[in-house]
Amino acid sequence: MKRWRWLPALVVTVLFLTMISLTLAAPKAVKLVVWGGVPPENGPQQIVTEWNAAHPETQVEYVRFVNDDAGNTKLDVALLSGEQIDAYFTYGVPYMVKRIEGGMAEDLSKYGFTSFVKNNIGTSGIFRYKNKLYSIPTCKEMQYYMVNKNLFDQAGIAVPTAWTIDDFRAVSKKLTRVADGKTQYGVFYLPFNMSNNFDLSRNVLGTNYSYKKGGKESNFDHPIFRQEAQLFYDMMYTDKSTFPYSEVLARKLQAYAQDLLMNQEVAMMKTAPWTLRYVKDTGKYPHDWITSFTPLPTVPKVKNFYNDGALNNWLLMNSRSKYKKETAAFMKFWVTNGWKAMLVGGKIPTYNKADQDQIIDGLFGDSKKLFDVAAFKRVAFDPKMKFYEPDTITAAAPEILQIRQTEADKYFLRDETLDQFITNLKKRSDDAIRNAAQ
Repeated sequence: MKRWRWLPALVVTVLFLTMISLTLAAPKAVKLVVWGGVPPENGPQQIVTEWNAAHPETQVEYVRFVNDDAGNTKLDVALLSGEQIDAYFTYGVPYMVKRIEGGMAEDLSKYGFTSFVKNNIGTSGIFRYKNKLYSIPTCKEMQYYMVNKNLFDQAGIAVPTAWTIDDFRAVSKKLTRVADGKTQYGVFYLPFNMSNNFDLSRNVLGTNYSYKKGGKESNFDHPIFRQEAQLFYDMMYTDKSTFPYSEVLARKLQAYAQDLLMNQEVAMMKTAPWTLRYVKDTGKYPHDWITSFTPLPTVPKVKNFYNDGALNNWLLMNSRSKYKKETAAFMKFWVTNGWKAMLVGGKIPTYNKADQDQIIDGLFGDSKKLFDVAAFKRVAFDPKMKFYEPDTITAAAPEILQIRQTEADKYFLRDETLDQFITNLKKRSDDAIRNAAQ
């Protein structure tokens, strides 16, 4: 039997060499990095987990950036520096144009996205840059007013199912009151910000409203921009029904102002479904009052009224990605499979095969008692709702967005007059357009 003593050692050696051989032969998993502005716990991490479980050969890591000026700058720096980012989200056309023009986005047509978008999302509201598809929208962000129904009831005001801009001003004023020594304002309004104001000028002028015909000159000398600025200035300083702008800046509420509504500092705010998640967070915002919803106010004499929301949460492929085929597959998975996970964060999918009942259940979950769900359905799923087509003129769009905000800051802080505001807005925007053409 002594001559077989070496057999166990031989078996162990063979097994060890086999394991090494298999390890060396096994292909290493591709790693993709995706950046987005939604907190991972509000859907993205679940999507990534589901993908990774089904695709061991391609593993995805999600990195969150805050969707404000600092966060977008952080994303831009990472893209320009060559840090691995295979796909990333963008939350507005001006930022998207900037990244496309900077060579940070891949033309998606070569990866089958033209037919994919047509079949799974549709053709309306799709942004193209110079007739090329660089991004896919993953959610519908219709805009509406989210309101504290209890405060409306206390003021003897029925939550409007339809109203005009004049009604809106009157209701905002009536809702403003002093409670416990503090002013409770009717509405939160962020001047000339694309997400938190009612875009009166766009409703009157439509797509490409910031430009004159041909796109060689800005349109800010049109009377509607003056009327819009004057209206909200009067609401701020004459009616005193809007939350003070100086406090907005001091508390850095430009991007995320939900605290004002949830702490009952204001009675209503214009927003989109993504803010539903804060109402459901009763750990951070303990409350028992009902959140209701009202559509945007209409503008007199404007026949074709559009919701100034849009398709949004645009997903782009980094032109520097080393794994474009794998990235394309994950992007398609996000749209067709990931939409259910994103409902918890208040994201209504663009995926045209998503079921409305599932959307409602996913959005509200066990928190339906905190909402006027019937009002939400009426407002968010209004069959007559129309979105603007994306702007086709985008010359100096990022610069103009910044100019609009900086000049609005001066005007609404009373550092310049209305005449100075309009003059500076017009001149600086025209200069930016000319410089972009050089």
